[in-house]
Order: sequence, then C-alpha cells, then structure tokens
Amino acid sequence: MRDFKKTAEPSGARAPRSRGNSFVIQQHAARRLHYDFRLELDGVLLSWSVPKGPSLSPSEKRLAVRTEDHPLDYADFEGIIPKGEYGGGTVCVWDRGTWEPEGDAHEGMRKGRLTFTLRGHKLHGRWHLIRTKPQGKQEGWLLFKSRDEAANENSDIVAEKPESVITGRTLEQIAADADRVWRSNRAAEPTAMEKRAVRIAAAGKDAANDENPRRMLYRNAALANEANKRARATGATTTAQRSTKAADVAALVKQLPLGFELTNLDKVLYPEQGMTKAELIGYLAVVAEWMLPQLADRPLTLVRCPEGRHKPCFFQKKIFPGSPSSILTVKIREEETGDTVDYMRVKDMPGLVGLAQLGTLEIHTWGCHADKVERPDFMVFDLDPAPELEWDRVALAAFDVRRRLNDAGFTSFVKTTGGKGLHVCAPIKRNIDWDDFKAWTKAFADKMAAEEPSLYTSNMAKTARRGKIFVDYLRNGRNATFICPYSPRARPNAPVATPITWEELAHGVDSSAFTIHTIPARLAQLERDPWHGINDVDQAITAAAWRAVGGKP
Repeated sequence: MRDFKKTAEPSGARAPRSRGNSFVIQQHAARRLHYDFRLELDGVLLSWSVPKGPSLSPSEKRLAVRTEDHPLDYADFEGIIPKGEYGGGTVCVWDRGTWEPEGDAHEGMRKGRLTFTLRGHKLHGRWHLIRTKPQGKQEGWLLFKSRDEAANENSDIVAEKPESVITGRTLEQIAADADRVWRSNRAAEPTAMEKRAVRIAAAGKDAANDENPRRMLYRNAALANEANKRARATGATTTAQRSTKAADVAALVKQLPLGFELTNLDKVLYPEQGMTKAELIGYLAVVAEWMLPQLADRPLTLVRCPEGRHKPCFFQKKIFPGSPSSILTVKIREEETGDTVDYMRVKDMPGLVGLAQLGTLEIHTWGCHADKVERPDFMVFDLDPAPELEWDRVALAAFDVRRRLNDAGFTSFVKTTGGKGLHVCAPIKRNIDWDDFKAWTKAFADKMAAEEPSLYTSNMAKTARRGKIFVDYLRNGRNATFICPYSPRARPNAPVATPITWEELAHGVDSSAFTIHTIPARLAQLERDPWHGINDVDQAITAAAWRAVGGKP
C-alpha cells in the first residue's frame, strides 16, 4: 500500500464530490515527454497518452494511446513521481476544465467514435477521439480538432503555452521545486536498455560455453552496439579500434558452416562507418532466423554494390555464373519474350550469406513463393510521402490503411523501409492471379485517394505527390518487388527495413535508429517477433473484399 501519511498527494481512495464532466491534460516528462489526456466518466478519469500533445489544427490528427483509468483526485496532481516507480518523472497540469459529450459517451467509447466539447483554459470547442483497430494490449486512437471558431491552423498551442494552469510554472520549474510527490506503488517496467543489458550478459555467458559462431556473432554484435554508442558519446572511436573489431568479426564469419569460401571480408561497404563485408555477413547471420520466414523461397531482386555503396551499384534478378551454391534458382517465364529464365531464391542462412558474398546491400522479394509463382500471397502498400511531409503524417496514413484493410477483412502488419516511408503488409491466400491481385490493390489505393484527395494520391507522377502521400500499390504486380524485412539499404548509415508493432508506431518510432549496428540489440530485447502471428492469418480477396473497394472492374 502507498503510505499517504508521508506525502501531500491524494490517494484516490475517496473521490471528491462530483465535479461534473471534468477534463485534465497533464504534461508528463517520463521516459519520453507526452501529454496525458483525461476525461471524467463514471467516477474515474479515462486516459490517453498523446506523444505530441493536442493541436488546434483540424488537419493534425494526433496519435493517442489508451492507458489505464486514473482516480479523479489525480487530476489535481502536479509534481514528481519518483524515479523507479511506474510513470516516474515530472507532471504539469497543462490544461483543465469541463467536457460535454455529443450523445451517449458510453456508446461513443464502445463504438470508438467520441465527439465532445472542451471548455478549458487553453482548449475550447469541438474535438474528436477516433479508435483505430485494436491490436495487442493497447488501443490506438486519433485525437483531433473539429473545424470551428476555436480551430487554428497556424498556432502551436503546446509550444506557445507550456505553463501550468494551476501554478503558472513550466515543467522544468516544477522539477526544480519538487514540492509534491505521487507514489504509484508500482515498480517501473524495465527500460529497453536494462532488458538489453540482461540479455547481452546472458548471451555472453552462453557464448563462453558454446563456441557456435552464430551465437558468438550475436553476442559480439550486441556488445559492439553498446560500445559504439559509448564511443559516439565520448568521441573515442579510433581507426585502430574499428580495424580490431572488423578483424574479430571476420574471424568469426569464417567459421560459419556455409559450403563455400568467403572472400574480400575487409572490403568496406559502408564508408561512413567503415563497415566491412565481414560485418555485413555477421549481421545477416544474426538476423537470419527473423528474416527467413518472410524471405525463404521467394523470387528475389538484389541491389549489388561490390565496391561499396559509395561506388556504382546495380540491380540483379537472374542468377549469374559463379554464384555461391547456396543461392538457389526458380524458373520464371519472362512476360516480354516468353522465355523461361532462372531467377534467384534462398532458403537458409548460408543462402543469405551467399547474397552478401556477392556484395548485396539490398534484398527485394516478390509477393509470391517459388512453388506457385503465378499466385501472389503477400500484399504491400508502400506509403511514400512528399519530401516536405513530417513523419506523423506517414504514421497516420499507415493507421488509415490498417483501418481500411480491416474493414475489407484483412489483418495487416507494418514495417519501416529504411527511408521516410512505411510498408503496410497483409498475407493472403493464393487463390487469385496477378492481374486480379494488382487490380484489387489499385482499387484500394484509388478509393483512398478519391475519399481523401488532400491527403493521398494513387498517381505515381511526382507532380501529383506535392503535399500528399503516394499510396503505392505497384509493389503488387508480377515482377514487382519490395524491400525484405531486416534487409539493409544501400544508403548512408546502413539503415534497415524493420518490422514494428502497431503499438510502437503509436508511441512514436525513429526509423533512422534502425541500422545494421542497432538491430541485433533490438532483437535481443524483444519478447516476441513484432509480426507474431503473421503466418497464422487466414484471409483472402473475396467478393466482400471487392465490394469494400467499389466492386470488381
């Protein structure tokens, strides 16, 4: 139990007299700065975590993640939650007042569409909370302003008015004063860094007793990631240290059971980091078990950069003489000529490493498997933003695609691309041909663009993309490809296309943080695959799915 004799904060054991429909927004500097949006209903505070806070612009739909209900007396709390307890950090009462729902609030919560009026110190007028499709333990919602007299497209209310509506203090002043303390009586969840440290330590112990080179590579990659971060913080990385690390990795990858010889392991492929072919091979050996479920036995297109990403690179679809024996083939009929040619595929870790031996920096796959090339089984919508658009616009578009796919009967998954975009993906049954498959995805993208023409376009022309997101359905054609999960990109800093959960996207993701250096440590701390369950999904493009996009042409 909390010891409320020691602190001045309310306990929540007895709610104060009814204050009507109160609302409060608390700025909360916990592990990440966010805003807790709370609405009083049935004697508790319904709560959402809004990473970027509310916006007065109706076009700004802010992510809001549903969190646990809080007691009413917590609405007045402004002060410190001790470090190490759940929610540890500084809390500022950024706004408060009353709210009035339109219609039945319980029905709105049940349906996931809540419209209401706020009467606060900073926020006024009509607002909306819309739930996206639930997945996992938390619900994702969108919070946004209605177009009314209180709306303002140009004002950044969060930046312009950071102070508390109770005391007039800023978050920094509240932290310095530390005059009130709330004890949550719950230990904080371990941070990703803390979990990573435990797992790395465990991996080190295992490696000491097991000389399996893949296990050693996993340990070395995770430890190297921590060392690199410390070195960057101190500016202590030296050429000698880099050379020593690369030599250690080269010695390990030479021990991998591949069935072919590795050559030119000291070749620098990413000059910005001095990253060698040996390190690329080590990365692929580590992530193989995560990567192969989405890669094995699919026809491939490679981006090869034998001399490094800073030198000329080229695409390759057909197998070349002299390729490692672990790279297999699949016979595919060329549409243009009618000739049957050997495309590439792999089925295991040696095959994956064989691609790296060729200097492959990007691995792209078809949306089908080698045993049924003419029957697609994986759809991808590539959300490609105009250069001026912010990341939040792309994230919101991904949630919109997810909702629309759900309405059509599809469960979907999301990954970063190693660039500015996102891929929303959905596996399907192999019951239609490429023409119908592409036609359905085109109809889906066209419908999005028609219903939200200010946000989306399905036209690939650069002039049509200004200020919009291109919903690229063209990845779903025969002989078209998309970047494979966990594949590096031939770009500065060695970014990686990374599967994430919808919850991660809702909380905020820095896609540039996913690189060859950081992914092994990320995988070490994950409880389960972000795409857990993807191979168990049973869904198809049916008559109902066609009706959802306006009917079959």
